[in-house]
Amino acid sequence: MKKRIKIQGLLMAAGFAVIAIFYRHILPAHGQGLAWEILGLGMVLLGYLLRISARGVKAELNPDGKTLVVKGPYALTRNPMYLGTLLIGIGFIMALLRWWVSAIFLIIYLVIYIPQIRKEEVKLMIFFKGVFIDYCNQTPRFFPKIKKLLATNPGDYLAFKLSWLKKELPSLAMTLVLIIGIKILIHLYL
Repeated sequence: MKKRIKIQGLLMAAGFAVIAIFYRHILPAHGQGLAWEILGLGMVLLGYLLRISARGVKAELNPDGKTLVVKGPYALTRNPMYLGTLLIGIGFIMALLRWWVSAIFLIIYLVIYIPQIRKEEVKLMIFFKGVFIDYCNQTPRFFPKIKKLLATNPGDYLAFKLSWLKKELPSLAMTLVLIIGIKILIHLYL
């Protein structure tokens, strides 16, 4: 297992332990309000859709690891998996936690992902050279261009096949169980 994945797992476990211990300070007394909770849950699901699509497109177009994937979500952003993770985290906070928690999440997120993105880009630059430079010139590193999002059909970028769900299903299920568990905690104890 990759070291980064182990660290992320430990950070998530630590985060949920902190929520369990300090729930009165982290969880809002009456939730965030139905609109924010629905919007947050929508962001979580969009984040997972982005991750599932990115993982699936990459697996189909790059089975040997020797092809630069520039289609699907990779046509919108060079880092759709990481953007999906950001959407999941922000959506989780919007739906369940006090707003100040987002600052802590963003700091941890940036500390993990900025070095990771830079490291991966160096490897891609070495391996793909000019093709990667052209891709970088056409595709934003992280946030998709709004104009491009609005001008096209979302199906062009967010493909989905049930078989792609397999690798993200445990994480998605765990996230949904945690959301339900925290909602129960809010209603029982706050």
